[in-house]
Amino acid sequence: MARARNRRWWTVAALAAGIVLATAPAAASVPPGQDTAAPAATRSCAADPGPGKVSCFALRRTDIRSSKGVLPDAVSPSGFGPGDLQAAYTLPSATAGDGVTVAIVDAYDDPTAESDLATYRAQYGLPPCTTDNGCFRKVDQRGGTDYPVENTGWAGEISLDLDMVSAACPNCHILLVEGDDNSIDALAASVDQAVAMGAKYVSNSYGATEDPGEGDYDGHYHHPGVVVTASTGDNGYGTSYPATAEGVVAVGGTSLGRDAGTARGWTESVWSGAGSGCSAYEDKPSWQTDSGCEKRAVADVSAVADPNTGVAVYYNGWKVYGGTSASAPLIAATYALAGAPAAATEPASYPYNAALVDPAALNDVTSGSNGTCTPAYLCGGGPGYDGPTGLGTPNGVAAFTYKATGTVTGTVTDSATHEPVSGVEIEARGRRATTGADGKYALRLPAGSWEVTASRRAYQAKTVAVSVTEGGSTTQDLALDPVPTVSVTGTVTDGSGHGWGLYATVTASDGTTTHTDPATGRYELDLLQNEKYTLHVAAVDTGYTARSLTVELGTEAVTADVALTVEAVCTAAGYRATRNGTVQSFDGGQAPKGWRVADVNHRQPGYDYKPGWQFTNPGGRVNATGGEGNFAVVDSDHSGQHAIQDTMLTSPTFDLAGATEPAITFGTDLHGAVNSTATVETSTDGGKTWKSVWHKAGTPNVSGPVVVDLPDAAGHRVIVRFHYTGNWSKWWEIDDVFVGNRSCDPVAGGMVVGRVTDGSGAGLPATVTAAGSTTHGDTDGRYRLFTPAGDQSVTAEASGHTPATKTAAVTADHTTRLDFTLS
Repeated sequence: MARARNRRWWTVAALAAGIVLATAPAAASVPPGQDTAAPAATRSCAADPGPGKVSCFALRRTDIRSSKGVLPDAVSPSGFGPGDLQAAYTLPSATAGDGVTVAIVDAYDDPTAESDLATYRAQYGLPPCTTDNGCFRKVDQRGGTDYPVENTGWAGEISLDLDMVSAACPNCHILLVEGDDNSIDALAASVDQAVAMGAKYVSNSYGATEDPGEGDYDGHYHHPGVVVTASTGDNGYGTSYPATAEGVVAVGGTSLGRDAGTARGWTESVWSGAGSGCSAYEDKPSWQTDSGCEKRAVADVSAVADPNTGVAVYYNGWKVYGGTSASAPLIAATYALAGAPAAATEPASYPYNAALVDPAALNDVTSGSNGTCTPAYLCGGGPGYDGPTGLGTPNGVAAFTYKATGTVTGTVTDSATHEPVSGVEIEARGRRATTGADGKYALRLPAGSWEVTASRRAYQAKTVAVSVTEGGSTTQDLALDPVPTVSVTGTVTDGSGHGWGLYATVTASDGTTTHTDPATGRYELDLLQNEKYTLHVAAVDTGYTARSLTVELGTEAVTADVALTVEAVCTAAGYRATRNGTVQSFDGGQAPKGWRVADVNHRQPGYDYKPGWQFTNPGGRVNATGGEGNFAVVDSDHSGQHAIQDTMLTSPTFDLAGATEPAITFGTDLHGAVNSTATVETSTDGGKTWKSVWHKAGTPNVSGPVVVDLPDAAGHRVIVRFHYTGNWSKWWEIDDVFVGNRSCDPVAGGMVVGRVTDGSGAGLPATVTAAGSTTHGDTDGRYRLFTPAGDQSVTAEASGHTPATKTAAVTADHTTRLDFTLS
C-alpha cells in the first residue's frame, strides 16, 4: 500500500466549522446527570489531522463533572449505562454472545485501556474481561505487543469503543488492535489483522472524506462472512470513508431518550451530527433499493450518538461521550449477540433482508434531520429507509441475523407482441430489480412466499405469487398487457399575424415525441388513456417562443391546437421589427451626452473602485454585441485582482408618453463569473426608485441582441441604467441601446416549404433561393423560405448535384409545399 500513502485524504472534520449538536426530543427524558440544554462537547481527536490521516468520531462532554473509580451504589455515572442501552434496544445481552470476539480497531496506544475497562465493567456489575481470563487482548497492527505511542484523544476513543461493546455484549471477548498511527494505511492493515486473528465482528469509529482512490482500500474493509462496521461521521449531511466502503455496515446516529408514553418506553430522532448521503465513488450494493442515490447510500443502521443523550464511559475518570463512535461498536456488538455470520455472505445485507420479512425488527426513526438535501430522505428521518439512521435502530437482534435467500429470475414480455419489455420494475416489499433490453431480471429475496409485482408505464401492472427457496432460483416469466392509447391531434400555427402552419416538435411529458407536418403544422400523438400530460411545443425554425399546455385524456380522441408567437427579438421569417425612438451607440470614446457613470466606493483597503464603465476598450476586446465600432464596457478582468466594480451606466430621460409597446433593446456580450452580476434597471419616477427588468448572475454568458419589453413604462418618462458588480471577474459589453416604441410586425408574403432529396430519396442539405431570399435546409433536406406572394421561381442547389428550378404559387399568410429531387 506504499504507493497510496501520499494521496490527499482529508478528514471530514476538517471541513466542518464546528460541531452541530441536537437537543433531546421534547417528549423524552434525558439520561441521569444531563439536562435539555445544548451541551458543551469537544472532539477527542484533531479536527484536521493532516493529509493521509483520519479523525476519530468521538465527542466528549465538557460540562459533566468527572469522578474516579467505582462509584457508591447510591451514585450513578452520568450518561446511559449498559442497562439503559440493553433496554432501549431489547438486546439479549444476558444470554447471548458468550466467548464471541468483537474487534476494536483504533489508532495509537491506550496504556490504561484494560484498567479503565475493568472499572467500567465493575461499576455496572458486568463480568470481568481481562488479559488473564482470556476475555481481553491488545495487539499492535501486526498482532504483536510493540504498541504504538500514546495519544490521549484516541485513547478516549478506545475507551468509548471498549465500553460500548461491553455494554451491549458483556459476555463477548474483546480484541483491541492498535494501528501505528491514524493513517488510512495503518488502520486498514489493522482491520486485516483483526480478521486474521479470527474476529468475526470488527468496529471502526473513524473516517475521512471520500477520495477517488478509496477503492484501493475496499479490500481491507470488505471480508465476506465478517461484520465490519464504520461510523458515518459527526458533521451532519455528508459522507465519509470507510463507512461508504464495499461490504461495510455504515452506522449512523440518533438522539435517544426515555418516553413513558410509548409502548417501547424510549424515543429516538435523527441526531443532527450524524453523517449521511450518497457515495461519490462506491457502487450501490444489490440490497440497497433507495431511489435517490445512484451509488451507495449511507447509513445502513444506527444507534445513539447524540452527546446530549450520551453514554457513560470510563477513561481516566467517568465521562459522557457521543458521536457515531458510540454507535458503530454498539452495532458490532449487536451483530455478535445475533450469532455468527454465514460464511461468504454479506452481513451488511442482513438488516435489509430482515426489514423485508419483518419491518418491526428495527425501530424506525421518523423525525429529525442532519441538514438540507434533495431528496429529503437522505438527510431527514422518515418512514422506512433514511440517510441519517438507515433502516433504523436495533429492536432485538433479528435484523442482524443471516436469513437464507434465493433468486427469482424471468423474462417480461408484451402480451400482444410477445416481444421483451425493458425498463420494467420488479418489486417485492420494496426490494426492486429492473429488466434489461432483453426483458430479463433477477431479484434476490429471503426464502419464503412473496408477492412480486411487475410495473412499467404504458403497461398494466401484474402481481404474482412466488415461492423462494434457500439457495435456489425460481423462474417467473410475466406477460404485461399494454394500456390502451388515445389519439391527440392538433395544428401548430403562427400566432403573431401570419397564421401559417409551423414545423415544430411536440413532446409529451412521458417523452413521446413527434414532428408536425412542415406545410400544415398538423401532428398526432398516441398517448395512454386516462392520463394527464403536459405537451411542450417548440418551433424548429428560430424566432418563436415555445409553449407548454396540459391535456387530460379519457378514452376518446382529443384535439389540442397550439399557436406560437414570435420572440421579442423579431428574427422569425416573415416579420420585421418596427422602431420609433432613440438609438445610442458608443463610438465617441467617452460617455455620450446625457449618459453618466457612477462608481460605488465600498472603501475596502487595498482595492480600487474605479474604473467602472469605460468607452475606450482598455482590454482590447472585440465588439461581440452584434454591433460595429466602439462600445461601452466594464472590464473587470482587465482591471485585475485589486479592483472592485459596483458601477452604473445611466441614460438620459426618454419620453414614452405616446408609446403603446415600449421596449429597450441593446447588443450585449456578457462574460459572467461566479462573483459577477449584470442588471438592467428602469425608473419612471426620475431615479427615486428602480426596477430590474433584466438580470444575469454567475457564469452564464450572453451575446447578441437583447429585447426587453417595458409595459410599465408606457405613457411615462423613463431612465435606464446598466448596473454591474464584480471583482476580478470578466466583462460586459453593450452597444446600440434603443429605448422607444417597438413592435414585431408581419411582412406581406407567404412561406415555401419542402424537402430536397437525391434520386434515392435521401435528404440533401441544400441552399434554396427565391425572390432574392436564401435559406439553408437541414441535414434531412427540409427547408422553409419566406417570399412575396405570387408566382415565384425557386432554385435548390446542393454540393455535387445539378441545381433545379421550379415555380411556386405563393399565397399570402399560407404555406406552399415544393419538393426537389436533384440528380
